[in-house]
Amino acid sequence: MAGILDNAIRRWLQDPHKILGPYIKEGMTVLDLGCGPGFFSVEIALMAGKSGQVIAADLQEEMLQKLRDKIKGTELEKRITLLRSEENKIGLAENVDFVLAFYMVHETLDQEKLLHEIISRLKPDGHILIVEPLFHVSKTAFQETVKKAVDSGLVPVESPKVFLSRAVLMKKSRQ
Repeated sequence: MAGILDNAIRRWLQDPHKILGPYIKEGMTVLDLGCGPGFFSVEIALMAGKSGQVIAADLQEEMLQKLRDKIKGTELEKRITLLRSEENKIGLAENVDFVLAFYMVHETLDQEKLLHEIISRLKPDGHILIVEPLFHVSKTAFQETVKKAVDSGLVPVESPKVFLSRAVLMKKSRQ
């Protein structure tokens, strides 16, 4: 299954630089939530540069191990921190500039709890990009997720185009 999540065809269809390039800047701390085998994590680390940091979080140790193996012996080992999250808790200690939640919010049992935890760790000018699969998450279900995010304290900024996906970039509201 991990091979499906990280391959050249996906890289062409869902190019991390096209999707995240407008948002990830040098020196940022970025949470890749539900990172899988690190399809986005590695590219985010390159975009954030030597002064940036990526926290790659996943429930599955198998996925984290694949990412660990991928970056072993490279300079990215110092810039990508692996975090084994729990079913109902990310367990993030750091504050972050940006969160990528790619194809994972629909998998969570309590979206409100997840969103509140993300907001608690998002820096004041921080953003989150929520991307869900078009083939699995209906327009109505996605709109419900966006409403939960708004009710939790996020504000929609834009709806970027991502191949076979529904996406929204949100920022922390200034309450």
